[in-house]
Amino acid sequence: MAWEITTEELLKKYTSGKRNFAGAVVIRERGYGRNYIDLEGAVLRNINLRGADLSFADLRGADLSEADLFSASLIEARLDGAIIRDANLQCVNLRLCNLTNADLTGTALDYMNAIGAIFRGAKLTPFEHAVLIEADFRGATPALQDLICRGMNFIYKTIMFDGTRQSGPYFGEWKSISK
Repeated sequence: MAWEITTEELLKKYTSGKRNFAGAVVIRERGYGRNYIDLEGAVLRNINLRGADLSFADLRGADLSEADLFSASLIEARLDGAIIRDANLQCVNLRLCNLTNADLTGTALDYMNAIGAIFRGAKLTPFEHAVLIEADFRGATPALQDLICRGMNFIYKTIMFDGTRQSGPYFGEWKSISK
């Protein structure tokens, strides 16, 4: 069940010890030309945001280690430099999300929607059944083609670790891919 909370209320409740914000719709505050959620640099370790709507959130430099973001919406969110280690991002919507230099080590990313997502320089863990359309993985680590080209991931017009583009569409597992 969805319920609304402001960023101020969320941070206050988190600081007082509350961790369960499952299904929350974080209310956007007025910014310059676009609504946004300002959580830049926030420390939100072990938070439960399952199914939460954090679209357009500014989470640059935030610490979401061990967070549960299963099925959350992070459409057009800014997660540049965020620490999201050992978290659950399964079934998450990362459409047009910026994860440049984010640390996703040990994070479950299976079934994610990463259409137009930017993972430049991000630290990743293998994932399966993801939708990768026009995603950008330049400079991400570990730089293993097998990290993406396995596990039934759907790949179309995606920029790989080395800057090559996979036009696809590819779906499923294969032994090698063309450059």
